[in-house]
This record gives sequence, C-alpha cells and structure tokens, in this order.
Amino acid sequence: MGANSLVAAMDSVIVRFVAGEVHPIGIVFFRNLASLGALYLLIRSRGFVVERTMSFHVHAIRAIIKLLALLAAFIAVTQIPLASATAIAFTMPLFVAFGSVLFLGERFSSGRALSLAGGFAGILIVVRPGAETFDTGAAWALASAVGLAIVALLMKVSAGREDPVSIAWLNLLVTVPVAFLLALPFWQTPSLFSLFLMTLQGIGGLFAQLSFARAMKLADASLLVTVDFIRLPLALVIGLLFFGEPIRLDVVIGGAIILGAITLLFHREGRGTK
Repeated sequence: MGANSLVAAMDSVIVRFVAGEVHPIGIVFFRNLASLGALYLLIRSRGFVVERTMSFHVHAIRAIIKLLALLAAFIAVTQIPLASATAIAFTMPLFVAFGSVLFLGERFSSGRALSLAGGFAGILIVVRPGAETFDTGAAWALASAVGLAIVALLMKVSAGREDPVSIAWLNLLVTVPVAFLLALPFWQTPSLFSLFLMTLQGIGGLFAQLSFARAMKLADASLLVTVDFIRLPLALVIGLLFFGEPIRLDVVIGGAIILGAITLLFHREGRGTK
C-alpha cells in the first residue's frame, strides 16, 4: 500500500513535468495506452480470463466517468500546489458516504454526520474559498473527487464482485479510444523523454490499481487510508524540492482533519457491519 502511495505521488510529478508539452487529456491518453499494453502482456503471460458479470454499458459509463475524473485531477495538478490537490483528493470517501445517504437510502448515522462535517471543514481549510490563492484548480480537484465517488457508488450498486483485472481491462478498452478522440483537438506529439515518462506513469498506475485492490482484501480500509495518507507529506516535500512550492500550514491542518474524518468514517462503518 505504501508503494501505491509513492506511485500516486510520482503520478502528479510526471503530469507537472509533461504538462508544458502535452495537454492533460493527451497525458490521460498516453498513460492509459501504456496501462492497456502492460495489462495485455500481463493477461497473456499469466493466463488470466477476463469475465463480465455486468452489461458492457455499465462498464462503459463507469469508465467514462473515471476518465473525466482523471482528466480533472491532472488539470488540477497543473493549476494548484501538489499538496493541495493531494489533500482534496482524499475527500472521495466522504462524497461516497454522502451519496450513499442521498441515492442509496443508507442510514444517516451520527457518526457519519460527524465524519462528513469534519471532512468538509477540512476541505474549506485547504481550498480557502474567497482567499487570493483559491482558483479553478481547487474546483477541478473537487470535481475529480466527486467523479471517483460516483464510480465507487456505481460499483456499490453493481451486482456481483468482479475480478480487478477484468475491471481494469474493460475500463481501458473504453477509455483509450475515448481519450484519443478527446485529445485530437489538442494534439501535441510528445518528445521521446515525455513519452517515456508517460509510459512509466501508465505502467505504475496499473500496478498501483491492482495492488490497491489486493490490499483492500487483506487489510482494514481505515488502516489503508491511514497508510495512503503518506501521499500528503510526499507531495509537500516534492512540491518544495522540485517546484519551489512553500509548505502551507493550512494544507497540513486541513489534510489532517480530512484524514481524521475518513478514519472515523471507516471505523464506524466497519464496526456497524460486524
């Protein structure tokens, strides 16, 4: 799980380096293309069988929403400090909890209400609406978190539990051609070095996704979120060293509040299911 967090942090760094040469939607295309190629080789070498328990249009809808959420995240990384984008990304489980109450009829318990209130307070501290530093980048980061929450909600209501490899394969079969079409109006042929970075990004992103799915089966969700939170100090250090971004105390405090809210949420939800 720690390796997954490191890959996620490096994902943002690569986007920041390549964005001056390739539009974010182009980065999404080349990243997913590399993931598709790596997954194809993995399936061939390991003999995986790709199966579907859901109709293809459900996979397609989920894949396109995830594609747009990834695009929003990449745009956010190019517009706001890495640490701010990372802290906002952690709010995804809060939006899942909120959406579960609104759309799935789940109970709005006091623990869930407290978690949501704390989490959204943390968001306000990080994005500082009305402050001079607030811009559309924070809105893009929030849009990405909401989009990924919608994907998670769709997975909650889907019948059956599919293998992570099958989910990733079908997702990439949809997103690669869609991303290519969206990238055409902004097409910029990358240099070999940028292409190399995006290939590493795609391969790393694929194995991070598969390792996260495996970790979810082996450990408690609240523990995984806590371990994954090492992304925030990594983003703070990387932003300072590579891009000269000052370490903002409000991002640290807001991120810690968001972590506490999510940990409380998973702890109460996990205890309620036992």
